[in-house]
Amino acid sequence: MDYGRLWRTVVNKIPKLLLLLVVLYALQQNKRLLFDAAADESTAGASVAELLRADTALTDAFWGRPTTLATQDSVMYEVRFDGRTEGEADGYVIVGRRETNGRRGMAGPVPVAVFLDRWEIIRGVRMLPNRETPHFLGLIQEDKLLDRWNGRYLQDPLRAVDATAGATHTAQAVVDNVNSTLAALLGKVPVEAKRTERPMTDYLGEFAVLFTLVMALACFLSPEATRRMRVPALALTVVVLGFWQGAFLSVALLYRWLIFGATPAIRIGVVVMAILSILLPLLTSRRFYCSYLCPFGAAQELLGKVGINRPIPKRILHVARWVRRGFLGAIVLLLLTLPYFDLRNVEPFSAFLIGSASVASVMLAVGSLVASLFVQRPWCRLLCPTGELMAILRRPLHYPKAWYKGEELRKADDELR
Repeated sequence: MDYGRLWRTVVNKIPKLLLLLVVLYALQQNKRLLFDAAADESTAGASVAELLRADTALTDAFWGRPTTLATQDSVMYEVRFDGRTEGEADGYVIVGRRETNGRRGMAGPVPVAVFLDRWEIIRGVRMLPNRETPHFLGLIQEDKLLDRWNGRYLQDPLRAVDATAGATHTAQAVVDNVNSTLAALLGKVPVEAKRTERPMTDYLGEFAVLFTLVMALACFLSPEATRRMRVPALALTVVVLGFWQGAFLSVALLYRWLIFGATPAIRIGVVVMAILSILLPLLTSRRFYCSYLCPFGAAQELLGKVGINRPIPKRILHVARWVRRGFLGAIVLLLLTLPYFDLRNVEPFSAFLIGSASVASVMLAVGSLVASLFVQRPWCRLLCPTGELMAILRRPLHYPKAWYKGEELRKADDELR
């Protein structure tokens, strides 16, 4: 290995890396706007009762009148109407403790409150303030997930409600938090024994992701020797990383990691994929994720093999590079001004997760796949902001011809386009 050239490659990219770090720092600082840090600090010492009544006046809105809350254990609150502080309760509110409200959604905790009438019949479940995106919360509303406990007596034998098939990680977390809260209150399940074993399918899926990653790495390191593996590897990427596991990188995912950090939903295969997708282009100036692991790019390439599959003219590719840069820059500016914006609407990748895909994402996916029958990887080469982010790590600021000679120079030029 030519360590001298490797060192020069990294040094050449330092100015762009510094600029990227500045942008990431600005987005991280914007986290205060996203979470409304000032409001969080002012309510840091508030009781659960005060939080229930803060801002949205959750209990007042549910009962449709002013309410007074009282509790003996900070778990089950007595609700009284008309400002009364004594006498028989008009209803109850159950608020999960940290141990029973511990399941996290895609963006963090999703705490819940359960409302009951005076006869201890469940009349509704509501979500407390959380950091989930409006899209995921909208899916929960459309599925009427929070109505599935209505009409049950609190003292009935516990029948755990299951999330619907294809439910998002956030929906499953909400279901688990409600079930755990009710179970702990009724003494059916000890809090410390609430932890459940991961199903075998999770381990199989994780193994499949890692196996796909190893195949992609082999193709990257020895492209000539693994030429015949190209089509099977692409098909495996689409099936495993796309439809089965939904394990792919995107600006939406990277932004969520930056702002919210790694949640329990994160998987080792995705972490390894992200690390390699950053290091390999940085060190070798060659594509890794875009060429070997992106399930949407693989789907476009496979469709192109059965279509006309004409190459995109180089003049258009040159213009497209600046379009991608502008698109990525616009996304950064958008996040600085509208931090709640759902980035999944500007990329087609979530179309693999059809149960939670947005309409915009599906439309982008369908349009790009149809176009891939006629031209090579249209989304990847013309618009993809994730690909442009990877290209920042891959392309040097300038390209010293002394590094390569003859045919190697020509191939390297094509690779850097």
